[in-house]
Amino acid sequence: MQARKRILSQILDYIDGSNASENNGLIGTKFMKAFLQNDVCRHEAGCHLLTFQWGLHANTQGVLIWLFLFLLSDPIALTAIRGEVDGAMKEVFGDMQGFLADANPNNLDGPHFALLTSAIIETMRLTVKIMGLRVATRDFELKDGDKAIPVRKGEFLMGNVDAVHSDENSYPDNQKFVYDRFARGDQQEGKFPTEGKPWFSLGSGRHVCKGKYLSIYEVKVSAILYLHLFDITPVGGAPAPWWPLPPQRRVIGIPHAEEVLVQMRPRHGTS
Repeated sequence: MQARKRILSQILDYIDGSNASENNGLIGTKFMKAFLQNDVCRHEAGCHLLTFQWGLHANTQGVLIWLFLFLLSDPIALTAIRGEVDGAMKEVFGDMQGFLADANPNNLDGPHFALLTSAIIETMRLTVKIMGLRVATRDFELKDGDKAIPVRKGEFLMGNVDAVHSDENSYPDNQKFVYDRFARGDQQEGKFPTEGKPWFSLGSGRHVCKGKYLSIYEVKVSAILYLHLFDITPVGGAPAPWWPLPPQRRVIGIPHAEEVLVQMRPRHGTS
């Protein structure tokens, strides 16, 4: 409770300062406009922002951790993606201050970050273990090759996303982390480069995650900052392979990994 009060206090300070500023960042500006348009009081606005931040971080940090675990076990992927990040930092933004000022989704979803986007999508393909549950709203027949399975109104259907993501026909070497698997897809804002491949890590249909693009955006921003600013190496050298996980470690959601200790050193003489 005390931690919540401290964080909420900082958020309220941000809200108070934002009322007189038009430079609140991409997301902050949208929030402040929504609060003003709907006459949301100061404290309630702070609670909304706190809930939003908690949900966003809680749902993305697992993916970010797994991304770095895969990169630490694949030096070729780590070198390639870090080179892409460093190049884009210079060509698109000029420097770190330019990145912090203009890291909008359009800049991060384009071809300059094709490898990073691909690695994030691939990480989620492997590690986000969900089940799609739906209720039939009418009678119909579900096609299964040459067969047809009758489904009656009101019956439940459960989609095994993990099985779809492990289909060798769609994903050769399906249990391997292939960092550039999606790099040749369409790289543009508001799209995932997964066209033609079954990918349901953020749901599908009417019940798809409402914050799907925002969640990928946060993972990208975090990964870019870590990759550009720090050298990250496992303590004691490369750890033993941890993927694929033993079957008993599979869970609904994001699986847990063994603890891996790392060293972080500034790359550019920064503290």
